[in-house]
Amino acid sequence: MKIKSVFLLFIFISQPLFADMLCDISVDKYRALYKPYSYTCSSGQYLPANTLGCVSCPNGFTCNGGTFEFNPNYFQGIDFDVTNISNIQMNNICAANFPSEIFAIYEPNIHNCTTGYYLPANVDECTICPKNNYCVGGTYTFNETLTQGIEQCENGYFAPTGSAVCYPHILHIDNNNVYLKSDKTTTPSLNIKIGDDIFYANMTTIPTTINNTTEQYLKIKNGNTVYYVCDDTVCGE
Repeated sequence: MKIKSVFLLFIFISQPLFADMLCDISVDKYRALYKPYSYTCSSGQYLPANTLGCVSCPNGFTCNGGTFEFNPNYFQGIDFDVTNISNIQMNNICAANFPSEIFAIYEPNIHNCTTGYYLPANVDECTICPKNNYCVGGTYTFNETLTQGIEQCENGYFAPTGSAVCYPHILHIDNNNVYLKSDKTTTPSLNIKIGDDIFYANMTTIPTTINNTTEQYLKIKNGNTVYYVCDDTVCGE
């Protein structure tokens, strides 16, 4: 019997297989992949829309800081109360996440009216008290329908314009009135007796008109001293 010899040929390839491969696919387009910048804002800063960097937080807003990616449409890192927006400047206010509607909230004015003044309805300032009314003054809030701080004198009592009290009698001096009161508040004073009662008008050595609605004086001379008679709207109180 004859035995045939078999020879095995081993070929060793020492280089990587892909080194001998040829790519027959052509690439005609390359597309870049962009990643937005990130910004770390400290406390008191925020990242406006379409802005490359953090900016300071406007007055009336809260900015706690943080890390945010650039966004062309939205601002980030800011909280605010639309009722508190007043006289501020904010970058890129047209951002998509800005409130679409802002409504003003109005608070009525508060007025401190001095003695002899009151606050009429639907009037935004103190007004002098009219004749035969008294106005003690005070703090009032504007009201469209309510008049505040004025009372009418009772029957038999009178008051000059701008008065805080009413008086029981009037002394007529030409076209002017001196309002007489029951209590004496100056020394000396002009004393007028009516029946069994005495009523008083103020007197001062300072040149003073009879009241706050006239330019006339009522002078009384006692010895070498000249006194001026006047009511409480201009002296004595």
